[in-house]
Amino acid sequence: NILECGGKGMSATQVHKPGPFKQQNKPHKTGKHLSKGTLSTVRKGKIDAVAITNIRRKHMSKQDRRNQAKQIRANNRHKSQMEKRLIGLDGTPPHLIVIVPLTASVDTESLYTRLCLACDHVIPTLPTTTIISSSLKQRFTVTLPHTNDLYNLLDTAKIADTLLLVYGANQPTDCYGDMFLSCLCSQGLATTFHAMQGFSDYPAKKQASCRKSVQKFVEQRFPKEKVHNLETSQDAITLLRLLANQKRKRRVRCSDQRPHLLVEGMEYIPDSDLSGYGTLKLSGYLRGKALSVNRLLQLPNYGNFQMTKVEASGDPNSIRFNRPWEAMDEGKGDTVKVLEVADPTKQMSLISEATPDPMDGEQTWPTEEELQEAADTNKHKKRVPKGTSDYQATWIRDDDSDNEGDVEVVSSEDEQDGDMAPRYSDGGSDLDEDAVTIEDTDVDHMSIANDNQYDSHIDQTAEMQQLQLLKSEREDRMFPDEVDTPLDVLAKTRFARYRGLQSFHSSPWDPKENLPSNYARIFQFENFSHTQKRILSSAESDNNILVGWYIIIHIDKVPSSFSDNWKVAGKPLVVVGLLEHENKMSVLNFVLRRTLHHTLPIKSKERLIFHTGLRRFTAPITFSQHTTGDKHKYERYFRSNSTVVASIFAPIEYRPSPVLVFKELPNGVHTLVATGSLLSVDADRINCKKVVLSGHPFKIQKKSAVIRYMFFNREDILWFKPVELRTKFGRRGHIKEPLGTHGHMKCTFDGQLNAQDTVLMSLYKRVFPKWAYHHEVAMPTSWETTTSSCNIDDNDIEEMQ
Repeated sequence: NILECGGKGMSATQVHKPGPFKQQNKPHKTGKHLSKGTLSTVRKGKIDAVAITNIRRKHMSKQDRRNQAKQIRANNRHKSQMEKRLIGLDGTPPHLIVIVPLTASVDTESLYTRLCLACDHVIPTLPTTTIISSSLKQRFTVTLPHTNDLYNLLDTAKIADTLLLVYGANQPTDCYGDMFLSCLCSQGLATTFHAMQGFSDYPAKKQASCRKSVQKFVEQRFPKEKVHNLETSQDAITLLRLLANQKRKRRVRCSDQRPHLLVEGMEYIPDSDLSGYGTLKLSGYLRGKALSVNRLLQLPNYGNFQMTKVEASGDPNSIRFNRPWEAMDEGKGDTVKVLEVADPTKQMSLISEATPDPMDGEQTWPTEEELQEAADTNKHKKRVPKGTSDYQATWIRDDDSDNEGDVEVVSSEDEQDGDMAPRYSDGGSDLDEDAVTIEDTDVDHMSIANDNQYDSHIDQTAEMQQLQLLKSEREDRMFPDEVDTPLDVLAKTRFARYRGLQSFHSSPWDPKENLPSNYARIFQFENFSHTQKRILSSAESDNNILVGWYIIIHIDKVPSSFSDNWKVAGKPLVVVGLLEHENKMSVLNFVLRRTLHHTLPIKSKERLIFHTGLRRFTAPITFSQHTTGDKHKYERYFRSNSTVVASIFAPIEYRPSPVLVFKELPNGVHTLVATGSLLSVDADRINCKKVVLSGHPFKIQKKSAVIRYMFFNREDILWFKPVELRTKFGRRGHIKEPLGTHGHMKCTFDGQLNAQDTVLMSLYKRVFPKWAYHHEVAMPTSWETTTSSCNIDDNDIEEMQ
């Protein structure tokens, strides 16, 4: 029998059905060699154009690759040598030397005189001086910015070919010198040359140790740099020879990618209508990139202006003309040629803001056809007992009683089939409706009775005392982003603009949602990186005024105060040409890091002074964390030893653009508080302000708990019920139902709570920068250089919040 049963079982057909976890073998990896499929494709002869280029590059012989690399090195070397040889020659701007004294003991006037007397010919054009050396066959422009004006020093250092840093033998730098070096390093350094003054005042036995101490100090910031002595005229001649033969190691890219001019001559012609404006004529050598008369110019502290025309005159500092009568014989002094006149159709506009349309996004009034279609759509049928008139039917309530559309009455006798079930059974419509109403009323009375019974066991006085105790304890620990739920205002009213997010990193947030009106005044890019690459690559394609020409620029509608202020101050003036779109307003995001000497926290929305690679301005600042993702947490304070992203409304700039941030103290002193660079020009960056509402467990039963002190009324609990809860110890949960009317609520979690745990609810809202850009920066009374002795701890910071 057993065999028979077994035989019958084996005779049945059995098929193996693989499950969902069937083994999947790994595909074959061909490695670096070509697979069989790739080889067959190659034999067919079907090759893309890109593949042909790659194959040619791939199948180059070893000798060909060596020759190609050799040619690239030779071309780069030739380009570097030509740039070096052309510095200071005719047809190129003179070699610009900016003298930066780093201590008050440096005698800048004697140094300035020594350099001027070291050459054959001196052409004074205050506040700069051009010197020509026939032996070196080069010309130099020496400028000495005012040491009491850091902003002018930074403007001049950006365009310098060489920074001559002068140290003192007794004290290499003082507090001001340290600040100058910090600002210059953060902004970007050109080629530096280090000199020392006061070396001869020491005895012969101590000169070696003095030189070693200064050399050791310099190597802290500039490794492998040599310090040269600058005491006699022979030292000045040696200095010029080294400067003429040095290699240009560094450049300030933010200046090299734009046309700029160091002004050597200024003339102001007021308008005939006596309006306080006129035409400003600036002359000097064009540096950086080629210039177009249809572009805009940036005047320091005055904004953007248009050019009317550009003229070219003979080079007044030519190496061939060392004597004035030779220049007059050649006719170079009075010859002026118009290079380009502005074209109104191609000239860049001074409009920096977009004009918002007040009707944009508004809904138009509907037409008659749309109104009739909406009326037909809103009609719904109401079932009434047989024999009810239209007037009586209007008094019969329906579930859709809030619908304000037209009502079509349908009696019970009009129903032809059973697809639509009758609302009222046995003709008792009024009784059924009343029964439902009475039942709902009983439920409400029962709920209110239960709440009152629950509240009768609660001592409100003890509740408030415990609340004050917990608040004082929490303030000692200083939790970030935690706020108190107001007692006199509903939480749903106080936090109406906030929302809950299931995940701060992955939850969606539309960047175009609920934008302020100021966002209609700015310009945005679909792809800023692509636009920047296109503009920088084609910066010189349509520019006719080349680098190295001595030109005269006519600037229109310049206030008369500009010429008066600069002539009285006697400072070097640097004028920068703008690229396309660089006068348009947008949202700029800078990456900033605090400096070491300033430790006081900076509150968000505070007005600061920005010195970028292109311009200088003041604007209120909005801080956020420097993180990845599409949302970034808003920071209330910029604390010491931290890195944040600052978002502001400002004109557009292109990377790279270093930035120095200064703060004006109540006494008028400007102090450096942060340094950084431009991160992006992106108006869609979402900065979310986070607030945390906290509650404490009152009763715990397994995974359920009664939470109090997060809210103080029943409406707020029902309003924030969909928002997820979390605890300090990592539990997650949600609100189940309110208990009573004083803010107690029943919550469920993914695990049992600890009695010492704290329940938190995180809410977020988007924060936007403030529109308060101003291009004018007041001059400071002095510069703060000492380390602040006032430190604020976390408790004081939270009290400020």
